[in-house]
Amino acid sequence: MTPRCGPRPDTPAGLGGRVCLVASLLLLVAGCDGPAVRLWNPAGPVALRLSDRDSRPSADSVPMLVRAADSERGAPARHVALDVVLTVLHVQVPADRRAQVEPLWNHLREDVFDSGTAVRLHGNGLRVGIGNVQWWEAVKATLDAAEGVRSQTLDPVRVPPDYPLALELDQRPREQTLFFVAEDGILTGETWPHSRNVLRVSYELNRLRPERVRLLVVPEVRQRLDGWRWVRAGSGMAQVPEYNGRAFAAAAFLVDLEPSEFLLVAPSRAADVYGIVGGAFLSNGQNADHYDSYVFLRADVNHVALRP
Repeated sequence: MTPRCGPRPDTPAGLGGRVCLVASLLLLVAGCDGPAVRLWNPAGPVALRLSDRDSRPSADSVPMLVRAADSERGAPARHVALDVVLTVLHVQVPADRRAQVEPLWNHLREDVFDSGTAVRLHGNGLRVGIGNVQWWEAVKATLDAAEGVRSQTLDPVRVPPDYPLALELDQRPREQTLFFVAEDGILTGETWPHSRNVLRVSYELNRLRPERVRLLVVPEVRQRLDGWRWVRAGSGMAQVPEYNGRAFAAAAFLVDLEPSEFLLVAPSRAADVYGIVGGAFLSNGQNADHYDSYVFLRADVNHVALRP
């Protein structure tokens, strides 16, 4: 099925309908590097590196400038450039170990949405929580205790505001039938041949509280087409592959992260429903090869003082 194209909206409420997907950076999030679970070092430096050199934003495309008063009375205000670095950890848990890793949710807040949004996400197979780095060792210990857990940490990525970073969840294209439950409770399904599933992540900053990062997470299915296209990335342009697909507004969400907080996106109990978005994206395989994906994201804001 070939979807129609439309503009990319900025909020989940406007993500309905078929769209031409604007995603400028594809990162593979499907490998493993052994059973030990690793995450960012909360006290360590953040490397400003990109995993995909073909479509990276330019070095000068990032700055968001805010005015900051100098600590000395009468001194001129100065500009502060804000760099945001996104770190991603992909953990794969054998489906038969779900009960064993369930205690990790005791260390995360799940009351981050209103009741309507929470029901919508759960019905579409997604479970979302926010944790603080002070509880990460407890989360890590729970994951390490489960046999067969695999993980992959991606290189930290410096990302401009509103830049669509795509976290690719499939190792190869496949044919799949995907279902989603809209806000009106209607179940809709479509078949997507030769397609891949991704989580599109972008962010915006609060100029009054620049240390806070608002993340937008949108599940998308994509079909690669011939050719390339140009998309805006910060103050510049980036060339990206041409895609068709659908953004699933019913499974999209916005969440605010305070300093030292991280986000977890995982399958809910409804993910076992055949073809439902959360299950298709975050719970794949059969029998002994059936794994659930736990995607951890953290956004670090770096302040760089500039001359007045």
